[in-house]
Amino acid sequence: MVSAFALVVACSGGSHAGDAGAGPSEAVAPDHAAAIAAGREPLPPRAEALARAESLEARATREGTGARAVRLHTLAAQIVERVFRVEARPQDAAEALDLYRAAAKDGDIPGACEAALAGARLAGEVAHDASTTYAELYRAERRFVGTPSDAGGPGSCRRDLADALRLLVAFRPPQRVLEAIDEGLAGEGALAAALAGALDAGAVTAVAPPRIVRIDAWPGRDATRVVVVLDRPASYRVGDEAQAGGAPRVVLDLDGVDVGPAPRDTPLSGVVEHVRAEATTTGSRVALDLDGQAYRRVFYMHEPHRLVVDVARNPPGLQGRRARSVARVVLDPGHGGRDTGAVGPGGTREKDVTLDVAHRVAPILAAQGLQVVLTRDDDRFVALEERTARANAFGADLFVSIHCNASESRGRRGVETYVLDTTRDEIAARVAARENATTQAASSELASILGDMRMADVAARSTRFAQLLQRAATSAEGARYGDAVDGGVHTAGFYVLVGARMPSVLFETSYVSNPTEEQRLASPEYRQLLADAIANAVKAYRQGR
Repeated sequence: MVSAFALVVACSGGSHAGDAGAGPSEAVAPDHAAAIAAGREPLPPRAEALARAESLEARATREGTGARAVRLHTLAAQIVERVFRVEARPQDAAEALDLYRAAAKDGDIPGACEAALAGARLAGEVAHDASTTYAELYRAERRFVGTPSDAGGPGSCRRDLADALRLLVAFRPPQRVLEAIDEGLAGEGALAAALAGALDAGAVTAVAPPRIVRIDAWPGRDATRVVVVLDRPASYRVGDEAQAGGAPRVVLDLDGVDVGPAPRDTPLSGVVEHVRAEATTTGSRVALDLDGQAYRRVFYMHEPHRLVVDVARNPPGLQGRRARSVARVVLDPGHGGRDTGAVGPGGTREKDVTLDVAHRVAPILAAQGLQVVLTRDDDRFVALEERTARANAFGADLFVSIHCNASESRGRRGVETYVLDTTRDEIAARVAARENATTQAASSELASILGDMRMADVAARSTRFAQLLQRAATSAEGARYGDAVDGGVHTAGFYVLVGARMPSVLFETSYVSNPTEEQRLASPEYRQLLADAIANAVKAYRQGR
């Protein structure tokens, strides 16, 4: 079951505001409370966080109605939602939902629709039921059609509601459930005026069709990845055809999708010779011309919305070498460029640590006679899907993505290693959401999609290498500092590991959010210790341990 998407509505902070009698030029919430609500500041201890939320809610109640009251309700809801995500107490989720509903009460006030959207997604996530998410989103959409939020343009709340409903159309409840929602809203006088007289007419709001933003490709002799980036969710169909000369072709038909600015004909080299895009009578078609028989896998990813097509001459796990033969290794320093990753309380940046560790590992592996490639060799941004694509194109035998962990609890510490799989572990899901730069629910959805894509051979070897890496890192840290915390090997839905045709792991070196571990991560000695651990794990894996 696909879970609901979690959303925190970002609100910028203002100067300190007084009580309900504050003038209109004054901000409605202190900077610090707004920063906590939006996730720009660490979450205080539970008692302090809930006290802040209660204070905001009391001020919202005194305010009565209007945009300032809506914003205060929303800020309080955001803080309580953050508490829920750390401690997972059902009563916190219930309180956050009540606060979002209070913020969304008056549909004519700016910010109310956004609060309804956030509450709908949280309600579905708490229920662990995508049908609940759909019903709550439907309720919000029906309430806000025809209100000031119904601008329908890019970035509008109404557009976001429509997109979210399209994304979950497969989980649409029975019509009688939706009719009951309409009847309830009508009875409350909350059904949008634009729909009040048109329930039986099936009136809908026209919006521009989804379109292709661009098509990216990472070609290789034996493996190629093509990514079709869309501006919104869209349905698609996959097929196989023969070209005029008999060579095979993979086709993607995107019904109702505008071809947009995508290039019409892109020549490549390797297993995929051309990528062609064209408008059709039903929408758009993207075709991949192959140079011979090949295996293909197509899957959809969210945030941003994109179709990923992996084409290879051999199925995953069959690289033409012995199972433990390792000649080529790809090191993936996490984050980079505009994506700093996690930042410790002392200012240590994840992107700097990961790149330095990779630079230390590479020469050690090269001295062992291995060919080594880094997905980035300097401080630049590299898309998640490009990282694995480079490993596939290189024909790598191992893929190691290097990261620093982070938690809202500064006391959390330890070394952890992850492999791609589905998971119900909430902590693993939160880590995956952070590394994927997306919501926890979206990462959980990805994990469920990938459950059918696992190849037993690759998964088993990934797990074995992860165990060796975890053991090497914790043993080295324990010998040097005496207080190593073994966080274990976990499974989660990481975008960066999706489609890897070789054993692959994501290595969370330590918690940069922990002051002690941040101090270590900032030191050359500890970074070298981590580099040695990675190299030792590769060596142990090659030796069949």
